Amino acid sequence: VKNISSLRCSRETRETVSCPGVHLPAKDDIYLSMCFMGQYRRSECLPAVFPLLFHEKMTFEKVFRYAVDPGDIAVMLECKLISVFFMRQEFSSNV
Repeated sequence: VKNISSLRCSRETRETVSCPGVHLPAKDDIYLSMCFMGQYRRSECLPAVFPLLFHEKMTFEKVFRYAVDPGDIAVMLECKLISVFFMRQEFSSNV
């Protein structure tokens, strides 16, 4: 029986976004889209009014097989980008 070591890394996020002086067109809702460690998450839609309060948790989790030192994973994750997008939910009138 082989003894394989691995470490699990997870990241939870909750966001509040404020942009003083910025006004969004109120006709379409918006949502938060995030990408981290090759995983995509999307929030529920919110009215396009600042401050945007995202109360839901987005969890990103990855198992690093054969990893034994958490410090090595921390160094590797320092180079990873977290992409955050605010997307407009457009509703088609051709339904």
